[in-house]
Amino acid sequence: MWVRRSALRPVPRYARLPESSIRSMEATFSAADSRAQQLARASYERLTTQQPALTAYLTRKLTASLDDTALALGHMLALAVYVGFESFAGSALRSLTPEAVAAADLALTADEELRRSDPRDALDSEDIVAIDQPALVAFVNEHIERTLEQHAEAVDVDDVDVVFRTILVEILALSQAVAPPPGSAPLGEEPQA
Repeated sequence: MWVRRSALRPVPRYARLPESSIRSMEATFSAADSRAQQLARASYERLTTQQPALTAYLTRKLTASLDDTALALGHMLALAVYVGFESFAGSALRSLTPEAVAAADLALTADEELRRSDPRDALDSEDIVAIDQPALVAFVNEHIERTLEQHAEAVDVDDVDVVFRTILVEILALSQAVAPPPGSAPLGEEPQA
């Protein structure tokens, strides 16, 4: 068993999005046609209705003060992450409370501080999130890298960092919002690989 030093709660196996879910979601939204735009609008409506606390957090973080490219990236990633969880977990995706979203943000802050205080620690907080949600973090990283490559001269890298951190908090919060399947082991008793 691997013991990790982290302020982040482990993601239960039943809440880990498989690569197939990510690829399916990506294929749905990759088309630049009116159907994809309709799906995006409908998904945004579901996000605001079913996850009001998360929507409020995203609205506070993804503001017009960000550069246009970073803001568009943030909106796309926030919606894609939500749709990924929604399509994977379905009705098992519980609505987040403001406290749960704040707890995810505080946990990420605490983990970042923990890693800064130990220069021997080779992992960043992003790496810890990626261990628990590898396909989802790879998807996010892929889109961030592509945006930075395509808009290298125009995009504000600090704004992209704000977007990235915001999306990590969303991933952490939604990972904990997936209800366990009936008959699963209680959290903390799950066997570790």
